[in-house]
Amino acid sequence: METLQIDIATLGWLLFAAAAGSSILTLIMVAILGHFVVAPRVERKIDVRLEEGAQRLEENIRKRLVDLLTGRSKEVIRDRARDLARGMGLIGGARRPPADDRDDDPGH
Repeated sequence: METLQIDIATLGWLLFAAAAGSSILTLIMVAILGHFVVAPRVERKIDVRLEEGAQRLEENIRKRLVDLLTGRSKEVIRDRARDLARGMGLIGGARRPPADDRDDDPGH
C-alpha cells in the first residue's frame, strides 16, 4: 500500500482553494438571501411608509383647500405671520438672543 505524500506548496494551494471556495459559496448564499428575503421586506416597508405619507399629504391638501374656500386661510396666514414677526422681534420690542447665546450667569 502506497502512502499519499503532499508537499508544502501543494498543501498551501489546496488550503487557499478551500478558503476561496468557502468565501464564494458564502457570498452567493448572502446574495440569494438578500435578493429573495431581505429586499422584499424592505420594499414592503417603503411602500407602507410612502402610502402613509401620501395619505397625510392628501389630508393636508384637502384641509388647506377647505380653509381657502371657507376664507379661514387668510386668518391663519395673518396670525402665523404675526406670530413669526413677534418671534423675530420685528413687532413689539427688541429681539432676544437665543437661550444658547445669552449669558444669564453673572459669574462668567
